[in-house]
Amino acid sequence: MFKKSLFSFLTLIIISIFQGNAQDKFLKEWTEKGFIESENYYSELPFRYIDGYIFIDIIQNGNHYNFLFDTGAETTIIDKSILNQFSFEPFAESNITGPIIKNQDVKTIILSNIQLAGVMFSEIGAVSIDMEFSKERFCKDLHGIIGSNLMKKSKWQIDYKNQVIKFSNDISKFHLDNPKYILKTRLSSKGFGTETVDIKINGEVIPFGFDTGNGARKIVANPSNFKKLIKKSKSVEYGFPKTDKDYHIIPEKLFIGGIEFSNQMVTFENKVGKSQLLGNKFYENFLVTIDWENHLLYLDPQGEIKQDEFYGFPLEFRANYKTNKIEIYTGIREFLKKNKIENGTILAKVNGVNISNLSDKDFCEFWDISWNKIKTAKTINLTIAKDGKEKEIVVSKNKFVS
Repeated sequence: MFKKSLFSFLTLIIISIFQGNAQDKFLKEWTEKGFIESENYYSELPFRYIDGYIFIDIIQNGNHYNFLFDTGAETTIIDKSILNQFSFEPFAESNITGPIIKNQDVKTIILSNIQLAGVMFSEIGAVSIDMEFSKERFCKDLHGIIGSNLMKKSKWQIDYKNQVIKFSNDISKFHLDNPKYILKTRLSSKGFGTETVDIKINGEVIPFGFDTGNGARKIVANPSNFKKLIKKSKSVEYGFPKTDKDYHIIPEKLFIGGIEFSNQMVTFENKVGKSQLLGNKFYENFLVTIDWENHLLYLDPQGEIKQDEFYGFPLEFRANYKTNKIEIYTGIREFLKKNKIENGTILAKVNGVNISNLSDKDFCEFWDISWNKIKTAKTINLTIAKDGKEKEIVVSKNKFVS
């Protein structure tokens, strides 16, 4: 899963650097550093909502840079290619390696300042890393991440409907009129980092990260920790043959922050690692107001809250912008096994149209525009390919559970 493999992985890197060099108290002081120059302010920041992710522009020295807005990232991150555009002080340095990031130096720094929509944030703890790995997931180059350590200097409101983020020193400037839902968030025992919301699934209470950097799933956790819960629930098995099983369930009883929500999909997926995330696919139904200081989320529904069901195509797809290929990400296990579809399979043709050699621009347009239209049909004719061998299949929308 993208969120785990990239950005949650970065969070673990940050922690490991400091655990090797200092105690949690030292890390807490670093993440809490910083302030806003203005004492009284209100500003609005437009964003792009693409594939379930929130992107904003950071303007530095007249240049526009593409940043992810990620409440689930413990710190702000700057790509090494643009670091010299900012004034900063070195803090620490370490060499790391892993399944995504291969042998590179990571710099922890103090940003002298970074400006969002005319508001100056100063002395902010950040990490500088080569973000080349993100090119696989996003059409447009990603230059950094605005993390929760910066966000906690202000009050925020995310308006998914109008694609604008508002932030201020005073929450009353958002004109909250009796929001329908109020969720309590909490920190870990460390006293810093990302915040969690308690979710009760069929009677079992689980802390899930408040994570706007999770665009792929609504509610997701690792199945290995919840075998009894899955066994007691109506579920659909996902995953390629000869791999660990993943599951989708729609719990009979689901309470988020003590509030009952009906017909909401919960995904148990091995690729998420140790993370348990409540992401944008849930929050996009609401006007979300964040009061970090008092650990509160205010949710006002923007229209009818989408109800989930066991219905759709038996395969899930994702765009790989580095190879310009559409990959079969996962699917219903029985369908994958029956059709002998293995991990690494891509789409060569869609409804007879060859998509295997698209340019960067054409591939982005195909995924963002054409593919979304194609998915509205009940049936799609596909030519799939693996190791140079092609095969034609038909996928249809159906109910997965009777």
